[in-house]
Amino acid sequence: MRTFVVGDVHGYASKLRKLLPQLKERAATGDSLVFVGDYIDRGPDSRGVLDLVLEQLDGGWDGPVVALKGNHEEMMLDHMSRRPRYDPEVWMQNGGYETIASYTGQGVTRKWAESVPAAHLEFLKSLPSLHQDENGIYVHAGLTPGRAPETGDDDIYLWIREPFIESDYQWEKVVVFGHTPQYEPPKGLVMDRSQLAWRPLDRPEKIGIDTGAAYGGPLSAVILPEREFLSVK
Repeated sequence: MRTFVVGDVHGYASKLRKLLPQLKERAATGDSLVFVGDYIDRGPDSRGVLDLVLEQLDGGWDGPVVALKGNHEEMMLDHMSRRPRYDPEVWMQNGGYETIASYTGQGVTRKWAESVPAAHLEFLKSLPSLHQDENGIYVHAGLTPGRAPETGDDDIYLWIREPFIESDYQWEKVVVFGHTPQYEPPKGLVMDRSQLAWRPLDRPEKIGIDTGAAYGGPLSAVILPEREFLSVK
């Protein structure tokens, strides 16, 4: 069986609506669909993204579906908790305002949390941080080089960047991750991030599938084991 892995959507439901039919055209019954997290924040329709992901979990995809937790889901849940770990403004300044507006239709209100459907909140609270199958290891941000995947924790799974990306350590299977947007280094100064040459990171030991959907780049997916990439702008 194959695995179809979708990168960080970040509130761009319109891009996910375009990508899913392309994936389904290529999928066979029983193929898996994996989301690497960061469904919400920055884009205009986080609520719509979660609706689409829930549709896939509810039979919209003809095979197993796994939705992983990203650091933005972690920040939203933390913001809603009674004892938040992070400064409340951390989430708000990183896309929280846009997510709240997608639920209230009018920006931040005193009781905005009441606008979040119970199904969405239950979904967010249920998200695992790590998944493996015969084709790969799937995680939002990355793993600690030299350590078995299951020995990490959410501080690693949701937040790690350079120590993971810059390492050439090889696990038993390829690691597919999001979190850190991938693009070709520009030759000169780029004033608008949407003009960057966004592309997945494709190395023997890891695949970075966040191609800047939050910043005007495409939403990308990879099909394993072929390593076939699909993107929608």
